[in-house]
Amino acid sequence: MIRCITFGSVLCFLLAASPAQLFGQWGGDPRMRRAHRERAVAIVGPGARDFVETHGDQAVAAIFACSKPVAVKLAEFHACGELDRLIRPRDLLWVIAQPGNGNDVALWAIYHSNELFDRDAFDAYLLSPMEYAMGLKDIATGAAEARARRLNQAVASRPLTHDEKVGLAGLAGCLAIVGFLYWRRRRQSAMC
Repeated sequence: MIRCITFGSVLCFLLAASPAQLFGQWGGDPRMRRAHRERAVAIVGPGARDFVETHGDQAVAAIFACSKPVAVKLAEFHACGELDRLIRPRDLLWVIAQPGNGNDVALWAIYHSNELFDRDAFDAYLLSPMEYAMGLKDIATGAAEARARRLNQAVASRPLTHDEKVGLAGLAGCLAIVGFLYWRRRRQSAMC
């Protein structure tokens, strides 16, 4: 009986809630999104208007994830143009907005922005920002690892040259002939 009641309650909740509420998405009703933007500007102050309008829902999420003083610093970081010098500023804002990141991740990024202008350092930071924010890992080491990953992926995904294709076709042909000869010998020895 309790299982039926629990199942029914969960089912009613799922039917009543919108997908944005269920999955924590910032999409959904435009009026709600506008209200979130206005609330974010009200928290930080009028200086955050350009920040919120330029970076949209990601800026709002980052502001909500941080304390007021850090949210003000984020808006100032945008106002002086440093945020937009990063490769993918909205990705950084989204990482700041993730649960448990907030102030620590935002402050580290603001104070180390010169290091994050490098693509590989930026990618490494986004991969595990709390490790860098807590001083558990050096950004130069992370950048080197990210660079190695990126280069390995580039080599692995490059198309084959004509000579490589011919070589592979030749190797496949040799293997097919050897396989056929092996099969034929086993078949003859089985008949004897």
